[in-house]
Parts: sequence; C-alpha cells; structure tokens
Amino acid sequence: MSSIPNSLPAGLTMAQPTNATGGGSLDQNSFLRLMTAQLKYQDPFKPVDNQAMVAQMAQFSSVAGITEMNKSLKGIADAFAGSRLSEATQFIGKSVLAEGNVAAMDANGLYRGELTLAGPTDSLTIELVDQAGNVRRSATAGPVEAGQVPFAFQSLDDNGQPLDFGPLKVRVSGGVASSTATWLPVTAVGVSATGPGAVLTTAAGPIEVSAVRGVG
Repeated sequence: MSSIPNSLPAGLTMAQPTNATGGGSLDQNSFLRLMTAQLKYQDPFKPVDNQAMVAQMAQFSSVAGITEMNKSLKGIADAFAGSRLSEATQFIGKSVLAEGNVAAMDANGLYRGELTLAGPTDSLTIELVDQAGNVRRSATAGPVEAGQVPFAFQSLDDNGQPLDFGPLKVRVSGGVASSTATWLPVTAVGVSATGPGAVLTTAAGPIEVSAVRGVG
C-alpha cells in the first residue's frame, strides 16, 4: 500500500477546502462537534485513551464555565451601571465642586470656586473672563497665605436678578495656583463611555462622578 507523503514538492501548496474556516475561534459548539466527530470516526481497535478523554471533557467543562461566568459578570456590570446612574440623579439641580478653571453661575447668581496657592503672596488677583476675553468679575486681596483660597462673585443685573454670563474662565495673577476647582450646576446625568460610572452634565462639560470633590 502506498503512503501519503508528509511534504509536498517545491513550488506546490496544499489546497484548502472552500468551506474551511481556519483562523476562526473555537467556541463551545465547535468544540462539542469536534469531540463528537472524534468519537464517531475513531479506530475501534485503537480507541481514544481514557485519560485523554477525561482531559477533553474537563476542558469542555472549563470552556462552558467561563462562558457562563462571562455572561453573569456582564449582567452584574450592567446592573451596577444602572444603579450608579440612578444614584447620580440626586446631583441634578445641585452644584458640584470639581477640578477645573471654568466656573458657571448657580441658582443664586454666584460664580464660586477655590484655589490652592503654592506659596504666600502679598497681592492676589482673581478674574472671571468670558470667551471674548472680557473680564466680567475681578477681585484683589492680600496678603494671602499658601493653601486653599475660596472665592465667590455675585452676578446680578440692575434689578437685582441673576445675570448669567455663561461659563467664565478663572484667571489668577500675583500668585501661583497649584490647582483650581469650581462649583458647577448639574443639569443632567448620563452613562460614562469609559466605565460603569455615571457622568454629570455641566456648563463646563461632562464630569465623572468619581471626580466630584463636594456637593452644595
């Protein structure tokens, strides 16, 4: 009886069946079909070794277990995200303190925030500047010690009603601010695109709930 050579002459390649799916992943169903075919076409005089069969069954159970575990974990993650979103709705209508240099007016007509000065200064000036570069509010104080320096600017019209200039950039001179945080009213909440947490919608843009430093 002639034997089939293990190698092909130079310049020849072995054809692949048109229905072949080489390169695809072996999922649970494919693994079961492969094992069934192995049992069906095995040599009756040389059956599959018991240890090998047990190992294959163990691998099958492991694959099935991992698949079910992934489904369970996804369900838990989805439920957790929904819970986080439900809890985040309590921020709507309130103001949150978050790191950034853009302030927005709250319901009382105040632009608020706080600086962290790297060192003391004889004179510190804080300005609120609109998108056109106009200084809408300004205050100078001194001497000022290093550390946290809160600030608040009232914004009212001639009739004593809140006057909203929109988001204003905080500009500091006369000292070095190592960090700046502002109070921002929350208008809506949404699901984070980067994780299971929630995102707060503010005039300065979206803010992760985990980045909130205070609520007021």
